[in-house]
Amino acid sequence: MPDVKNETGETPNEFYLTLLEEFPALIWRSNVAGECDWFNQTWLEFTGRTTEQEYGNGWTEGVHPDDLGPCVDIWMENLAARTPFVMEYRLARNDGEYRWIRDFGRPFNGPDGEFVGYIGACYDISDMKDLAAELERQASHDVLTGLPNRRAFNAEVEKAIAFAARDRPSTVLFTDVDRFKTCNDAHGHEFGDTVLREVGGAIRGAVRDIDFVARVGGDEFGVLLWGHHALQSDEVVQRMKTAVESAGRSCGVDIGLSAGAAVVTAHGAIDAILSEADMNMYADKGRA
Repeated sequence: MPDVKNETGETPNEFYLTLLEEFPALIWRSNVAGECDWFNQTWLEFTGRTTEQEYGNGWTEGVHPDDLGPCVDIWMENLAARTPFVMEYRLARNDGEYRWIRDFGRPFNGPDGEFVGYIGACYDISDMKDLAAELERQASHDVLTGLPNRRAFNAEVEKAIAFAARDRPSTVLFTDVDRFKTCNDAHGHEFGDTVLREVGGAIRGAVRDIDFVARVGGDEFGVLLWGHHALQSDEVVQRMKTAVESAGRSCGVDIGLSAGAAVVTAHGAIDAILSEADMNMYADKGRA
């Protein structure tokens, strides 16, 4: 049965597409084979491409290469089952920047109830994702130094315990800044904060990129040396001490670093590992 035209000469489908043309969401439509055959003006303005360029599977040229495979898999799986879907992927905007898109697709039927394709609406969720990432970063990082916090450090040690089960031991270091309280009392908290930032940077610079450095307390820093045996950590500790002393001199103060190590084992409990490192750190401080 052919589509009935209204008084303007448009079929119902054409009328609805006209309504969606200026809709603020990015709207697309596909045929039964999954080939896109219509995009609204908002989509075209967002991508900066023509309808002809987007037709069929042309729109996938704008999808980030890392997202294309999963995106197509979700699309084809739901097309075969004729089920609604929601997926997220990065799509190139007209200025070349990839933006995160949340795409809602659903099947639709013709006038006789037959399946005739899909229609979808997409929304730019990049700002929402950036906000979520920033909130997560704030929850896991120390505001003063920008380093991960104790919560993040404990999570990393838990990973190292699992890693040790594959015969790849790691070492935890607990460190404490010697004479920091004297420095803080003499020069004030603002100056003390500057020193802590310098110390954090010095410790971070004394270890490898794969190692994990966190501020776990006031003037205490935790370091996870991935894949290091305890004996291998001695050289790293000396490097860290030298770097911190140098950072202190650059700030005009005499500070040092005490450190204690504990080996991460597959059967070790995190509390016991951290307690051992803390105890060894205080023993080192007693020798300072």
